[in-house]
Amino acid sequence: MKTSIVERKRGLAGVLFLAMILPFSLRATERGKLVEATAVSTSDEAGEMPWRYLLYIPELAEVPESGLPLLIFLHGRSLRGNDLKKLHRYGPPSFLRKRTDFPFITICPQLPDGSWPSAGLNRFLDEVLKRYPVDKNRVCLAGVSLGAAGAWEFAGSRPERFAALVTVCAHGPVSLAPKLNQLPIRAFHGAKDDIVPLAPHQALVEAINQAGGNAILKIYPEGDHGNIIVPVFSDEELYQWMLAQRAAAKEAPRSE
Repeated sequence: MKTSIVERKRGLAGVLFLAMILPFSLRATERGKLVEATAVSTSDEAGEMPWRYLLYIPELAEVPESGLPLLIFLHGRSLRGNDLKKLHRYGPPSFLRKRTDFPFITICPQLPDGSWPSAGLNRFLDEVLKRYPVDKNRVCLAGVSLGAAGAWEFAGSRPERFAALVTVCAHGPVSLAPKLNQLPIRAFHGAKDDIVPLAPHQALVEAINQAGGNAILKIYPEGDHGNIIVPVFSDEELYQWMLAQRAAAKEAPRSE
C-alpha cells in the first residue's frame, strides 16, 4: 500500500514533535535524581562563564499541562566555584539525593565568584523556563547568606516573575520594599548572627509591610549564621506554603 502525501506529512510532524520534546524526554530515567547540568546562558555579560547547576525533576507519572512548580535555590559565599558537589552541603541539594517525591523542579546554580548578578540570573531563568516544563506562575526563589542577598536583588529586579521568596541570614537594600509589596515573603535570621546583622533584615521586612506587602520574619533566639539553615529547609510546612503561592501577575514581556 502506498503512503499518501498527507500521511507522510503527519509522520514528519510527529518526528518534529518528538524532536521538540526530546531534551526533556531524555531525562526521564533521571527524574527523581539530583543531576549536574550546564546552561547556555552565562553569569557575566562577557559570556565567558556558563551557569553550571544541579537539577532535580520530580519522579511523576505525568506532568500537568500547566507545568510543575519551580524552586530556585541560591547558595552562600563558601560554596562558590566550579565544583557542583560543594552544593550538597546544605539547602535542598542536601536532601534531594535521598528522595524522589519533592514536588518542585529544583534548580541550584553555582556562582563562580563575586556576587549573584540579577541580569545573569534573569537570562538563566529565561533558559530554564524554555527547557523545562515549569508553571510560570509558580516560580519560587530561596537563598542563604550571600544567596539571600542575591535573591532579594533578583526578586526586586523582576518581581512579577516570582510566586514566593524565602531568605535566610541576609537582607537587601530597603529601596526594594515598594517593588516587593506584592510578593509573599518568608525571611529567617538568627538573633546571635555575628556575620550578617539581624537589624537590616528586620528593617527591610518592616519596610515591605509598611508599603502594603506580605513579609514575615522568623527570628531564632539561639540561632547564629549557620545553625538555622537545616531547620529552615527541613520544614515541610515551608514547602507547602510555597506550593500554595501564585504569581500576582503573569510574567511581563522580556525586553530584548
